[in-house]
Amino acid sequence: MLKTITLHPSRIGCPSIPGTMKGIMMSLPGDSDVSIRYEDRSIDVAFDDAEISAEKIKGAIGSEMGLAMVE
Repeated sequence: MLKTITLHPSRIGCPSIPGTMKGIMMSLPGDSDVSIRYEDRSIDVAFDDAEISAEKIKGAIGSEMGLAMVE
């Protein structure tokens, strides 16, 4: 089933970070859309929960970028 979560990274320090995050998210199975709102310091992720969990999405960003993610 398609779900959407909004994540709030512990930091989005420079304008290049959102693009890197989007690349990480789009490489994961089950992700269908990623919207990054730099001004709000948030990421909206639409995903198929039959293919990937919200926890795995948060973990992928955290491990790749060294960021804590809060829903």
